[in-house]
Amino acid sequence: MESILKLLPSGSVANKPEAIRMLFTLAEELAVEPEKQKKSKLTPEERQQKNIAEGRPAKSHFPWTEEERHRLEESYNQNAAIEAPGTQFERSPRAVAIQLEKMGLITAEELMAYT
Repeated sequence: MESILKLLPSGSVANKPEAIRMLFTLAEELAVEPEKQKKSKLTPEERQQKNIAEGRPAKSHFPWTEEERHRLEESYNQNAAIEAPGTQFERSPRAVAIQLEKMGLITAEELMAYT
């Protein structure tokens, strides 16, 4: 560092402690590994496309809407197989079974069949 300071005139703005601290801070910020940098947030449509590209149902890890819960209950009450609502709601059979268990329509033992 001393050799750098000798290259700069003593009155130079770049030779002031504040400027030097700022340059070191910037260098540290720019040296952050890419995985530690903040990831941009995906839109719901982009998340669905990413799920499909990765071989998951489109709405994997999406919260259930009230309207979806109502349709699921209707479908289940019509004796539809759990796999059928899975494709209808773009969710896995396990996700459908978990939601049915949360809604009190199946027991925990029945849910275990999809684990």
